[in-house]
Amino acid sequence: MSLVSLLLTLCWMAVFGEVFSIVLMVLLCGNLQLALVSGAIFGIYSAGTFLQKAKAWEVRPAWRQTQCEVLVAGVSCADTETRSTCGGYRLGSMPSGSPPVFLTEEIAVCPGTYWCGKEQEMCTCNGEITYAPELFDGEIYTVPEAERAYKVVSNGTWRCGTDQSGQPFAVDPAPWHIKHCWCTPAEILGIVKKHGGQSLHKKECSEAANFDFENSQLSQRRLQSEEGEEEQDEEGGEGGEAPERLLHSSRRRRTYSYTPWALVSVSKNEDLDFGYGDGGSASKHLSCAYEYGIPAASSANYRSDGSYSGDVWIAEGVAQEWGNHSSRTCWVRTTGEAGERLQTCAVALEKPGTLQAVAEESQSVVWKVFWWGLGISLGLTACSFVPLRRVFRQTFGRNSSPDAQSLTRSP
Repeated sequence: MSLVSLLLTLCWMAVFGEVFSIVLMVLLCGNLQLALVSGAIFGIYSAGTFLQKAKAWEVRPAWRQTQCEVLVAGVSCADTETRSTCGGYRLGSMPSGSPPVFLTEEIAVCPGTYWCGKEQEMCTCNGEITYAPELFDGEIYTVPEAERAYKVVSNGTWRCGTDQSGQPFAVDPAPWHIKHCWCTPAEILGIVKKHGGQSLHKKECSEAANFDFENSQLSQRRLQSEEGEEEQDEEGGEGGEAPERLLHSSRRRRTYSYTPWALVSVSKNEDLDFGYGDGGSASKHLSCAYEYGIPAASSANYRSDGSYSGDVWIAEGVAQEWGNHSSRTCWVRTTGEAGERLQTCAVALEKPGTLQAVAEESQSVVWKVFWWGLGISLGLTACSFVPLRRVFRQTFGRNSSPDAQSLTRSP
């Protein structure tokens, strides 16, 4: 019972007596029980829905195994309430490692664009600056790659919110919203250009992958019928079993979500034939890869109450591991919007089936929380009835005692 409930109970005891205070306690316990059960039922429903989507998303015929080269890695952060940039972190900078790995505190998004300041502040950048409210909202990228209206070239410090001539932008890109500046360093621009950056469609790919994930159950039956024909030997792949991580936390709602990402060069060979070109050719495509091929799944996985807390270090460890083993097995989705219309668009760095296992563990935890909460609430309710019964017995006992005494004294 909360402190407020306890204080209310004490006030009732002082003013109205013990009976009313116990009745109030019973009502409070009932409300607590209702809140716990209602919250648990909603959590069970959400976890079950996510599990069904994960099963449909990871049907094996929908994925092809190939090789990926990790060129850049990092962790993006989004505020789940405002769907904007996370606060409380320092200004970013270009990492010195190879491949470069952006730490969480640098708030970098794929392919390696880090936060460098708010509007009217000075942004230190040797590369290209993008001016916008946010670049990534936890599920999709918000600025098309071809959008040039709010991008400037910088060779040092630049006042955020000014165009190439140094004057404020003539048109506000998002009135009544706080804008920020992000820097894509010259080194990252060089990596993108070297590996064919024209094939990198972040916004379109994230939208297509999210659409496929939400509608993946529609094609699950057709794909499952093909599983026996498409089995591949993947025992030696890099994508081993992932540690257990919960997609739906049993703790209170948190604010920040984190998404590990990697800019990868995806090989196209005989194991990944989309029906055009030479199957044995060494052509490659550039793509933003995630644990399960979709940014929203990781965003739901890693949460924190604020900066430098919660799952931030776990998410950062995932990105660092990708940077330590840059050449690795990956899986490319070949069906749906992200696999047919936009090829090599949904790239997973974890073996298909991992997300389903994580979702099942999450559902199991939600059920455990439900039974524990139900048991505690029932126990509190039962305990509150014990003093209530005692008080009623004493009250009615006192009222009946004079009658009993008169009967015993009569001749």
